[in-house]
Amino acid sequence: MSNRLGGFIAGQNINVSIGTFTAVTSPTFTFSSTQATPVVGQAVQFTTTGTLPTGLSTNTTYYVISTSTNTCQFSTTLGGSAVTFTNSSGSGTHTAVTQRAFNPYAGAPDTVEYLVVAGGGGGGGWNGGGGGGGAGGLLSASGFAVATGSALTITVGAGGAAQPSGATQGNSGSNSVFSAITSTGGGGGGSWLNQAGLSGGSGGGGGRESGAAGAGTAGQGFAGGSGVSPNLNGAGGGGAGSVGLNGTTTLQAPSGGTGQVSTITGSRVFYAGGGGGGMEDAGKFGLGGAGGGGSGANSTTVQAVAGTTNTGGGGGGGSASVTSGAAGGSGIVVIRYPQLNSAPALVTGSPQVNYADGYQIYTFTSSGSIIF
Repeated sequence: MSNRLGGFIAGQNINVSIGTFTAVTSPTFTFSSTQATPVVGQAVQFTTTGTLPTGLSTNTTYYVISTSTNTCQFSTTLGGSAVTFTNSSGSGTHTAVTQRAFNPYAGAPDTVEYLVVAGGGGGGGWNGGGGGGGAGGLLSASGFAVATGSALTITVGAGGAAQPSGATQGNSGSNSVFSAITSTGGGGGGSWLNQAGLSGGSGGGGGRESGAAGAGTAGQGFAGGSGVSPNLNGAGGGGAGSVGLNGTTTLQAPSGGTGQVSTITGSRVFYAGGGGGGMEDAGKFGLGGAGGGGSGANSTTVQAVAGTTNTGGGGGGGSASVTSGAAGGSGIVVIRYPQLNSAPALVTGSPQVNYADGYQIYTFTSSGSIIF
């Protein structure tokens, strides 16, 4: 069987369009949209239907050194000085392209499956029983349409920072993004006296006494638990799979809501569990929800536990004089599609790449981009 198709040979590098641009004000290049703008570090070449502006050339590799919305600057070396051109010179339509190996049997995917988990919220401050942080929002689906040659942005949200202050709400987590999909950061937990948990992907647990529950985001996570009066504990933060438990009048701090299990990486993994509530006294504390939720503190020996890194778990609530509310866990973005399709044309952000169940899987634990 021939390895030639349509004039191309298998393995031959071919140009794939990223987007068209205009070169009006040196050294800035303006693209047609944010989605069609190459990302920092991306290597491109220029083609044109006429002539390129003076100072630019075809068959030269340029690297993106900065971007802003739908504009960017290029250099001939990574991290080098911006190339300049003669303003408004040249003619025709100019296109930035990238190269990838031609595969005659399976091209770029039309659709992909994704998991996008935002950063978890931090637990409430230590003055009394702090509420557990809410888990980061979780979104997952298959059949997401992708366009060949378009750079898709990936942002991995940070967990809410630890809260060392006294009667202070926990810090909310940051959003995670894949292309047009945005998962909302988890809400911070409330603190004593009567502070509410913050709303988020999943809501933070209310603080000791009558702290109200933070609301979750529909389709992403559940609300935190509510405080009750009188009590000795903060409520649990919400998870992607269930609400956080309410405060109680007994010596038992409420647990965080459970997360959701995903098999997108080829293994069963729980993500986005809520943080456990903190206890003012006694040797008990709220457990974190399955999916990286951190346990709460008590006022004797137990420190609040941070949400697990790259799960979106909420941080545990603090307790009187012993510990701050703990930080939320950072989020994660996972993309997979059939192994028979071509590898991405370009990936930034150093994702982990593995293969399972007939899929190629890209796991991002830091921000980057991907072009199919």
